[in-house]
Amino acid sequence: MGKSTRLFAAIDIGSHRLRMKIVQIDREGKVKDLENVDLLVPLGRDTFNDGKLSFASVRATCDAIAGFKRLMTDYGVVDCRVVATSALREASNRDYMIDQIRMLTGFDVEVINNSQEKFLTLQAVKNLLRESVTMKAQESLLVLDIGAGSIQLSLCGPLLLVNSQSMKIGALRIKEAMSRIEKHTLHFYKVLEEYIEAHVEGVESFRGSGEVTRFAVVTGESESLARLSGIERSEGITIIPRDRFEKAFRKASAMSTGALAVACGVAQPEAEVIAPALILIRTFFEKTAAVEVMLPDVTLVDGLIAEQLLAFRPRTERDAFEEDILSNAAHLAERYRYNIHHAQYVTEAALDIYDGLRSVHGMVPRDRFLLQVAAILHDIGKYIGADPHYVYSYNIIKASQLAGLSDSELATVANIARFHSVEEPAFDNESLKKLDTGDRIKAVKLIAVIRLADALDTSHKQKIGNLKVEIGEDICRVKGESREETALEQWTFQMKAEFFREVFGLLPVLTAANKSGMPEKKP
Repeated sequence: MGKSTRLFAAIDIGSHRLRMKIVQIDREGKVKDLENVDLLVPLGRDTFNDGKLSFASVRATCDAIAGFKRLMTDYGVVDCRVVATSALREASNRDYMIDQIRMLTGFDVEVINNSQEKFLTLQAVKNLLRESVTMKAQESLLVLDIGAGSIQLSLCGPLLLVNSQSMKIGALRIKEAMSRIEKHTLHFYKVLEEYIEAHVEGVESFRGSGEVTRFAVVTGESESLARLSGIERSEGITIIPRDRFEKAFRKASAMSTGALAVACGVAQPEAEVIAPALILIRTFFEKTAAVEVMLPDVTLVDGLIAEQLLAFRPRTERDAFEEDILSNAAHLAERYRYNIHHAQYVTEAALDIYDGLRSVHGMVPRDRFLLQVAAILHDIGKYIGADPHYVYSYNIIKASQLAGLSDSELATVANIARFHSVEEPAFDNESLKKLDTGDRIKAVKLIAVIRLADALDTSHKQKIGNLKVEIGEDICRVKGESREETALEQWTFQMKAEFFREVFGLLPVLTAANKSGMPEKKP
């Protein structure tokens, strides 16, 4: 292997399976698969039933990951990422298992939230669809990601994320929840359908799905679905027409789990999750205008690799990950009827101030991005009430399922919105205390920035334009131009200036030059 290539391994400790993929990446970012390992280890059976992982499950997982490490050593892989999802995330003894894995394998396990998990998989799906499927500009796409512990619905139009929502009704979780009923009914599929329908009705991503023309499903049971449908499984994407899928559904609904296992060529534990997966797919497929269901051959490990490849991609492709999150944030703001002109102004002003402080703030590009997300959402609490709207904004953001943000990032965004207005943050504030020290310091810096940006549009009339930020000795000069009276903005800016000085050691000073000849601002 030449010096221009590198090896990377992605490991997913899932709720039903453990997966590892080893790839070779050349200097142009082209990927060659070297190994793809998939082991059945149903951790979710313990967590979803007992709330914790059994010793046997811990041992089986550690043994499997030790095998992964030996394979990595054979290839000479040193760069890897190991993530765990819902079964480990929800287990009461997860810290013990993480420690066991670290001691036995040397791997540090990163427990990611459901939003991160499904967002990464969505990126892998979109990358594959861009290359393999011709989509018309007006076509919308619904992606159903069926995990063992949860599902995620993502609505894209056509490939930019509009809305995303998760539910704790994954295939294995459903099976475990309904296992006792199965013994007492001859119509188990009907019972499962009723259970699933009751849990997904009113789902936000469901609305408008009748106009969706493309439907893609990510599931570990795609090979079984292809066999049931009599479709030759292709590399990349398997496509099943609606009539063939319906025929396969009726066929499977008449089979026992044992018969399904034989028909699909899988072990009994794998066959147990086929019925819930089929019903989940049918539930959403029926409500779309799609004529076929696409089964992309991707998993979370492909999403981890896609994120790793961003370093090799042009800036426009790297932006695509963040554009999805911003699109999701904007649609969330629209749902709460935000003032789009004010939000856009505050967003641009906050980024201008952030960029002007680059020599003193010591933050990284991802922090700038979190500021941008917070600025879009800072006023959405006004949908509930004007006072204290900033508290409502915090609560809405914390309760949201913003795609692609970690728990700490979501909490940081919520706190930036929480303190953008009149109330100054204190380090003993309950919401800030929930952040670790590094995130708390970062949040306070970004709060100081957004407070000034919000002050510049106190009237919500976007009076001050052509902003420039200059750093002098002990002073941060914010210069702009206006053709209107800016006394309200000046007064509010001065009120918020002291907190900014406490954070950065710079006194912010606003100068809004009167430009009566400036063109009228657009409404």
